[in-house]
Amino acid sequence: MVARRAGTVSAATLFGLVLSLVVTDLVAPRWVQAVGLDVWNIGNLHDEVRGHDEQAAIVEAQRIRIIREAEASGRVAERLAAGKLSLAGAVDELEPTLRHRVGFECAWPNDRPPTFRHAVARYAITRVEADLADDRERQAAVVARLKAEYADLK
Repeated sequence: MVARRAGTVSAATLFGLVLSLVVTDLVAPRWVQAVGLDVWNIGNLHDEVRGHDEQAAIVEAQRIRIIREAEASGRVAERLAAGKLSLAGAVDELEPTLRHRVGFECAWPNDRPPTFRHAVARYAITRVEADLADDRERQAAVVARLKAEYADLK
């Protein structure tokens, strides 16, 4: 029993020491650094956490932007599939957004479209094709119409 009690006392002492260092660092961080007790380099860890928070905010803003772009593309694709918008009109609406989308120009590495407008048109057709995947008959008719418009696209 004595060995067990000594281990418990040692663990409690170590826990108390660590807790007191952490509390002291929270209360007087400059003093802890000046005295050299900042063994975990908590000041730098705080800076690192702030950096990660800033990076997370940037990623979250990008995520929201991409979701909004996808929603807007979906609305264009709906109108395009319904025949309420021509392929050229869809390209006009989508082009400004897609021009700034990182990596968009790499979407067709083996069969590059002749112009950026053609790349946007292919994107629109692909989006409509995916949206109509559950209705193969309608999908075939709409995609045939869009491919004919694609052939005339300038």
